[in-house]
Amino acid sequence: MDQLWAIRKDLDPFPARVLVNYNFLAILRCTAYLCPYCSIPFRLTWGQEATFLGDGERNCWRCGKKFWDNSQEWPEMSGSDKRLFLLPITVAGWLGGTIIIGAIAAYAAKSGLELAAYSIIFSFLLIPLLLWFGFRSLQIIRSVHRYNRRVDEKAV
Repeated sequence: MDQLWAIRKDLDPFPARVLVNYNFLAILRCTAYLCPYCSIPFRLTWGQEATFLGDGERNCWRCGKKFWDNSQEWPEMSGSDKRLFLLPITVAGWLGGTIIIGAIAAYAAKSGLELAAYSIIFSFLLIPLLLWFGFRSLQIIRSVHRYNRRVDEKAV
């Protein structure tokens, strides 16, 4: 019997153009992924584009039925999916801001301007990025190991 795919439901708190600055409110959009059998959400993400690591098969915690959740292991992902996994749009914006503040701090250091404020801001922006990429690196390593185990099991 074929398994069903998870249901993707885009949630937009401001579906109509109520306010002038509608694009700013786009950050409030999220996407819910639901069990195809009982419609219970199992994942909620910000933004509409997301990639996930896993073997692709999931058991619903409520009804216990298996379905496909559209996740892939790292070696199976395309280049754009890998980029989206490592650098979603919010993290890309954070990285851009960190680079700009770092460039201002470097310019301030070269020009002899007040460096302390820029250095503190740069440090507070850099620490979450280091934690993000460290956490994602661990997830990728686990995914590669799961993939290699699965390939080795099929070979035997």
